[in-house]
Amino acid sequence: MENNVLRQTFLIIAGLLSISQQAYAQNERWFEVEVYLFERSNGQSQEQAPAQVSFQNPKRMVDLISPLFSTNITGASLGLDACSAHDWATKADECNQQLSSSAQMNHPSQIPWSIAAPSTQYGVPGGAPVLLANSQNQFKDIISKLSRERGTKSLLHMTWQQAMQPRRRAKPVRIFSGKDYSSRFELNGQSTLSQTTQSDVPEFDFLGGSFGVVEHKAVWKLDGTINIYLDHYLYVETALNLREEGTKTLDVMRDNTRYNSSEVNLSTPFLYSFPMKQNRRVRSDEVHYFDHPRMGMILQIRKMQQPIDRLNTQILE
Repeated sequence: MENNVLRQTFLIIAGLLSISQQAYAQNERWFEVEVYLFERSNGQSQEQAPAQVSFQNPKRMVDLISPLFSTNITGASLGLDACSAHDWATKADECNQQLSSSAQMNHPSQIPWSIAAPSTQYGVPGGAPVLLANSQNQFKDIISKLSRERGTKSLLHMTWQQAMQPRRRAKPVRIFSGKDYSSRFELNGQSTLSQTTQSDVPEFDFLGGSFGVVEHKAVWKLDGTINIYLDHYLYVETALNLREEGTKTLDVMRDNTRYNSSEVNLSTPFLYSFPMKQNRRVRSDEVHYFDHPRMGMILQIRKMQQPIDRLNTQILE
């Protein structure tokens, strides 16, 4: 008797939670976001670059790019399955945690500027942002026109669908592309060539019988976040860094004699960072341009129909 009462109570609670989740999903406002970033050359001195902008903890971000290019070496060795497109749409937090907690991640040294899913994708009610395929993009003519302008170079182009949240609940979308400079430079721009330490030498794990590998943190040419949230109006908040290789002049005091010293100018390799940190209110369906001395960003947030649960629809059919 007691077991039946507990079972009925559990079923009632589960039903209420299901109704609550369905009601929340129905109240979501979904949009399609397309963004194109391009680099442009100008005469600005590298040494006039301000400090790079920092962004939030990776666990708080939505990463749509890593699943396409990164390989979880640890997971592969343990026989773990990688997150599928449906997993990223339904349990993004778990997939993000798996990526960020892995001790051994492998990624290519170059990420292409065009980022797209291999096939047509759709958002799901109550789900996370979903990366779309090339066939779902709409910036073809815009990109073609800008590419013909002298001194411009494509940095990143991608489109995704997401449900808009208030700022306190919104999760920024992580973006990165271009060359990985981590073999030569640190995140702060300093050269690694003269900073070889014992930590660079693999250590043998006597218990596991293998060489330990230190986590390799990439330093991408373009790196940062785009946070889009809803507060009566749509807002776009950028925290981006564009990195450029160059040299930095250092003033060093050198002793010529026991009683005399002189100042010497030395040049050293340095990776400069040019930040784009903006927060702007935008209108849906309009094409917006974000200006910057070193780069430009074209962005459009398009209204879309409420996603449907295509998986359950196919099962019913």
